[in-house]
Amino acid sequence: MKKLNVKAGLYIRLSREDGDNLESESIVNQRGLLQDFVKKNNFLVIDEYVDDGYTGSNFSRPAWKRLINDLTNSKINTIITKDLSRMGRDYISMGEYIERIFPEKGIRYIAINDDIDTLYETPGLEFLQFKLMFNDYFLKDTSKKIRKIIKNKKENGQFLGWKAPYGYKKDPMNKHKLIVDNQVKPIIKQIFTMALQGKSLKQIAYILTQNNIPTPSMYAGLKNNISNQWCSRTIKEILTNETYIGNLIQGKRKKINYKSSKEIRTSKEDWIIIPNNHEAIIDKPTFSIIQQRFSQKVYITSTKNYLLSGLLRCKECGHAIGINQSRDKKRLYCHCTYYTANSKYHLCTPHCLNYYKLEQTILEQINQILKNVNYQVIEKKLIKYKNSFQNQSQKHINKLKKKIRINNLYIERIYEDRLKGNISIEMFKRLSKKYQDEIHDCSINIQKIDTYKQEELNLKKYINPQNPVFLKNIIDKILISEDKTIEIYYKFSFNNETKFSHDVLK
Repeated sequence: MKKLNVKAGLYIRLSREDGDNLESESIVNQRGLLQDFVKKNNFLVIDEYVDDGYTGSNFSRPAWKRLINDLTNSKINTIITKDLSRMGRDYISMGEYIERIFPEKGIRYIAINDDIDTLYETPGLEFLQFKLMFNDYFLKDTSKKIRKIIKNKKENGQFLGWKAPYGYKKDPMNKHKLIVDNQVKPIIKQIFTMALQGKSLKQIAYILTQNNIPTPSMYAGLKNNISNQWCSRTIKEILTNETYIGNLIQGKRKKINYKSSKEIRTSKEDWIIIPNNHEAIIDKPTFSIIQQRFSQKVYITSTKNYLLSGLLRCKECGHAIGINQSRDKKRLYCHCTYYTANSKYHLCTPHCLNYYKLEQTILEQINQILKNVNYQVIEKKLIKYKNSFQNQSQKHINKLKKKIRINNLYIERIYEDRLKGNISIEMFKRLSKKYQDEIHDCSINIQKIDTYKQEELNLKKYINPQNPVFLKNIIDKILISEDKTIEIYYKFSFNNETKFSHDVLK
């Protein structure tokens, strides 16, 4: 690599994952070290990029994105960090940046404390892969420790949510303790009283809306829209929430893994429930009676998917058009779900329609279109799409195979480090299992993609109006007006008329 006319960008990062090293890794200390380094080497500093409070498990950080943008625009050509971990801890992404992206773009990277300078063969580069693996392992291990600490705090009755449940607020003297919100307490009591009186969820929601009681979202300042409408789901969540009898419930959701911010719901068995943790708003006998009533009610929901399910929308309000069976079970009819859920508010109209007649009319329209379809053209397009899919799939397979090769290389290196005594047997076992698990996952994904690639195209089976998959691939939506006018919006351009007169469906 040619020596660069240095235009340096100083990158600084700090997050909670730094744990006990918080003082030594502080923003101030990093800045001081970097400034001493550039002054000593007489480097020109163009800008400083600071991500305070962002994890090193990914690169979705505002300052890092700004840095990459400046690199792309040639504003800077050198990145300097205190060490490798300040840039990031994900060994795959870090290796990609340092070993491929930076060299290809002529970008110089310096990690001061790790003795890494990509312009020269510095000693730190010889141990790059091991350091990246260790940083990644440190991230996983630290994340595990943090989760244990958080779990321990929850099990000790400390509230760790960002917002208190409706009816409570955080104690100003102790943010981990819940106290009753006296402004909302009467509303909670009113909801339970109405439920005891036998009022339905819809009736309770209607009464609260009519009395202009702010919904939990509006009360918390999460919504400032004009509509302040309570719904049955919110009422049920309140009536079944043990928080109101003094039980602290946490752990209802968890992150997929230490590198992802996505959360999933946990089963009730995994919830952390601390009884009698704070002041109750509702007494336990009242709460128990309400729960018994819920358990005695049986709610039957049709799980049958009809041909047009998911395609029907209301022209007037934009909400879904539902498909229900009549009481005598002899016919199916369509209706606006928004009207059904809020009939007392007159927010829309029924849009009642005979489903069988609607389906027949739609199919006649599509069959008419298919008469003029050039199947050879479609087949060519499908083959082209499949080829494109196969190309993309092969690229993904190549990435997975590359990861397998890298992981096998890492296993060989940590084995050598174990033989040399550089790492303990415990760390070797953990890292080895991690890389072997990832190899196993990659192999399974490769098999799945190969299976999809080998599937044959069956044009006659696919292009069939009775095939729900085909319909959903050519129809974007079907709008139904109150006067029974039907508008079909296709995902492709057809010359045919897309509207039907209401006379057809009367």
